[in-house]
Amino acid sequence: MLINYENIIKYYFKSHFPRIHKWREEFKRKKYEKRVSRTVANYCDLYQTEGQYPLFKTVEIETINRCNSTCSFCPVNKNADTRAFKIMEQELFISILQQLKALNYSGTIGLYSNNEPFLDERIIELAQITKEYLPNNFLYLYTNGTLLTLEKFLGMMKYLDKMYIDNYNDNLKLNAPAKLIHDYCQDNKLYLDKVRIRLRKLNDILSTRGGQAPNRKQEQISTLNCSCLLPFRQMVIRPDGKISLCCNDALGTMTLGDLTKESVGDVWHGENYRAIREKIIQGRHDIALCRGCDSLL
Repeated sequence: MLINYENIIKYYFKSHFPRIHKWREEFKRKKYEKRVSRTVANYCDLYQTEGQYPLFKTVEIETINRCNSTCSFCPVNKNADTRAFKIMEQELFISILQQLKALNYSGTIGLYSNNEPFLDERIIELAQITKEYLPNNFLYLYTNGTLLTLEKFLGMMKYLDKMYIDNYNDNLKLNAPAKLIHDYCQDNKLYLDKVRIRLRKLNDILSTRGGQAPNRKQEQISTLNCSCLLPFRQMVIRPDGKISLCCNDALGTMTLGDLTKESVGDVWHGENYRAIREKIIQGRHDIALCRGCDSLL
């Protein structure tokens, strides 16, 4: 399905049947907590057997730390972003790919994180380079689609396995660039399974993003009663080569390594990650960012 209508259903129930919506959210939360507890226990068993945790399953490479949107829920929307501007040097980008190849990395690669990837004018070239080094990995990105043209879309889809377009519109209507891509994909069936458009509201209430979401900072957040999977399965690389705690660490407040000084493998199996995992296994209370996070990832 080209358009993901899940959010429309969510908004409808939230507005018209709030009790059902609340019940559903609570059900999702309990189901998530059970799944996380079970999966983290499996990771611990692997660690006891092999002496180290398996390599991450997904890596996000943020090549430019800027976004052009004003989403009220995002700590790095263009009106709230406090990060010093940074764009990744191509030499560092290639070094990361070379290391992933040497590690026989078999997971997914996202050419984005807390940013709008098409603000990096090299993004199509970087996608091409990624596929040259790691042709068998699943390559994808998320974009708000506002900078897309048909030329950019076709150029990027030569290399991507999937493009996710988050169409932010409070009336849940397709914005002009997204509609252009939508109509093209409808006429060119080749892309129907490679593009997903999600209808989302610009002003929405989503997860707290580690307590950093601008429109939820005044809330008293209830800490989830479970561990978290992200320190066991995800690596997020910022444009300066530093490694964030996870994708919810939008501002890069926690750094677990620096790929300008350390290797990918050394960071992943290093002391900082080990200490974080030991804490998160016991729960989220001892990590400030995790304590304020209600993301079900």
